[in-house]
Amino acid sequence: MQFKTLGLALCALLLSACSDSSSTKNFTGTLRFATFHVDMAYDNSQGYNQLLGELSAPAAQQPERLRNLAAVIQQRYQERQPDVLLLTGFSTDMLGEVADDTAIRLFQENYLAVAQGPDLDPISYSHYLVATTNSGFRMSGHDVNGDGREGQLPEDAQGRGHFHGQDAFVLLSKYPLDAGNARTFRDFKWQDVNQAVKPNHADGSAMDQNTWEAMSVMSTNFVDVAMRLPDGRQISLLATQLESQWPRDGSDYSDFHHKRNGAQLRFITDYISSKSSDADYLVDDEGRRGGVNLSRPFVLMGNLNNDEDHYAKTVTVGERQSHRLNNGAMAQMLTYSELLRYNGNVNYDPNTPGSTAGDLYAGQTDSNHYHPLVWTGLYGARMDYVLAHNDLSIAGSGIFWPLDGEDGFQWFYDAEGQPDPALSSHQRLVWVDIDFGRSK
Repeated sequence: MQFKTLGLALCALLLSACSDSSSTKNFTGTLRFATFHVDMAYDNSQGYNQLLGELSAPAAQQPERLRNLAAVIQQRYQERQPDVLLLTGFSTDMLGEVADDTAIRLFQENYLAVAQGPDLDPISYSHYLVATTNSGFRMSGHDVNGDGREGQLPEDAQGRGHFHGQDAFVLLSKYPLDAGNARTFRDFKWQDVNQAVKPNHADGSAMDQNTWEAMSVMSTNFVDVAMRLPDGRQISLLATQLESQWPRDGSDYSDFHHKRNGAQLRFITDYISSKSSDADYLVDDEGRRGGVNLSRPFVLMGNLNNDEDHYAKTVTVGERQSHRLNNGAMAQMLTYSELLRYNGNVNYDPNTPGSTAGDLYAGQTDSNHYHPLVWTGLYGARMDYVLAHNDLSIAGSGIFWPLDGEDGFQWFYDAEGQPDPALSSHQRLVWVDIDFGRSK
């Protein structure tokens, strides 16, 4: 797999000179890790060209929605901007085995580098990694959704998409990324994940065996890349966007989406296991076997499209419809011992009062979620995650969901105070601050 990245040669040189074993622990700063689902994956065959047109528009013609997305990233919530940022719901164009970086370059140059308000500061990321993706990668000769037609986009693809590159993700960092040695898992097969079960179509019929054997587990990708801290220490950044469980047949359940999201989470659970034998069966796209590098801590980031709460049902904005989630797979991953979630009575899960403020949103949903403070968007569930290894020390966390009267409320709500995803996104930016002075 290949990536577009800034300063790649320099990054590789610096990283090779500073191995985990030889580095000294003297960086004591706190860094903010954030993920934000930006809804920049336009759902049509010309979506990437549409995105490029909007990103390159003159200042007077720039879409308000993209300016608002940039403003969310630029805001200094609790006096800090993201140092590492994963954007999901982004788009690229796959040029063979290389992901085009034009969109993220334009978004940085024309939006992030320009203050979007008098109290906002520009932000730039010297290093980025645009992940190659399965979304929109046509499976010729296969009928993935069982409609009797083969190789028809957007459904008959390794990951749903109208074009190869729709609904991908990009990782941005102020610190060097060893993109040249990143591990990716586009090709690893669904059937090879522990306890994987072949899904059925909406009518109850089984998926064709040849199609099942050809399906990758990842609908986009799973990326493991090292980031170098100022003192030479490395941490692993694990980034992904998982299968949406939203059924496309009007029901509240999809066997295909449930089982694929569950298999993806089982893949991650095995990959981050402290028992290397749990991940021995996993093979990356370059043929390297095994899970995460156990000699250094990691941060797992992404839109996982699941929630551990077994009461959670995601909600359609305005229509009050919902669908069930594969909560067991999520609960299994989140209770894994290597993830830092609790310290005594302290719960580190990011939360926000924004989702429960009066009748702004929570009162309009039919979600029975046990803890709506952890919702990360307008679907009445926790979908977006920044999860730290337990060798790291969390200094703070949150979800940027402003209340009425607070700065940024206008980026998410219309003049009547109703949530409007067309103003920016249906999801919210999730962040975790990690204190490296207290980390092991």
